[in-house]
Amino acid sequence: MRTCLTSIVFFIAATTWVANTSTAEETFVEVNERFTQATNRTFKAFDPQHEQTWQRPFFFMQLADTQYGMFTGNKGFEQEVALAQQAVEHINRLRPRFVIVCGDLTNATPDHPRYQAQVAQYQQDFSQVDAEIPLVCVCGNHDIGNRPTPTSIASYRKNFGDDYFSFWVGGVCNIVLNSSVLKDPTGAPEVLAAQQAWLERQLRDATSAKAKHILLFQHHPLFLAKENEPDQYFNIPLERRTPLLDQLEQADVRAVFAGHYHRNAYGRAGAMEMITTGPVGRPLGKDPSGFRIVTVYETEIQHKYYGMADVPDNIGLNESIDVQ
Repeated sequence: MRTCLTSIVFFIAATTWVANTSTAEETFVEVNERFTQATNRTFKAFDPQHEQTWQRPFFFMQLADTQYGMFTGNKGFEQEVALAQQAVEHINRLRPRFVIVCGDLTNATPDHPRYQAQVAQYQQDFSQVDAEIPLVCVCGNHDIGNRPTPTSIASYRKNFGDDYFSFWVGGVCNIVLNSSVLKDPTGAPEVLAAQQAWLERQLRDATSAKAKHILLFQHHPLFLAKENEPDQYFNIPLERRTPLLDQLEQADVRAVFAGHYHRNAYGRAGAMEMITTGPVGRPLGKDPSGFRIVTVYETEIQHKYYGMADVPDNIGLNESIDVQ
């Protein structure tokens, strides 16, 4: 009898373990697919043919620097989790057209022993964003290293999809760049060259398609306040910044959105805005943890940064702005 009971208990336990393992694997696949929609240099959630046509005003939310592990030097990420969960609650209540996170998703780099745990926590938290709201991820220097290599970029792509890509939303062309290879291309010069050739085609195609706006998203600001400001840690070196700014001006790019600075900054290069957004995670200045809400109209865009405690209950869109 004892042998029979032991066998039954073992069978039940084994069956339960298999069921739980299957569920975990299925959940992992679902989460992984949510975060790897950037593929073949586009974003699968959006139909490019349908989305190239202007439809109506909309808004999106720009986040940056969730940077799991920064508060504690990679020893834990409880504070980042709490802030990320607040951001997710706001996202699900406000219902933006999409959400884009402009880099430094984790604090650890791909070669760090804590990297995968931080990736898993990020994906666990942001998988709670409603499935109907596309979540776009951008690589930062912590995601692929200050001197990115093909290996570090491949590690990022395994978890988050392409490091540069484009997508259309409601007549607006959105271009995502890998700014870490702009900052320091010495470890992956071929990636920078490929991205540059690709960017030229994207700008040309967006202009030909008569995009209402062309918006650029990356982690590093091109500059913080002035287009010709000296090189420093938080901007792109003038050697690559100046020709890129000329290229963007010729294509009439409306705005560039970035993070990296862990506070807000603003500047202009001609008519183009350079918008640097503060962190979801740890702030390094007076701006609190938060995110930016960007409203898009046919003839203009408007944007405002909100601390987590100051987010409005809803976002109103002024339909009259689109009247020509």
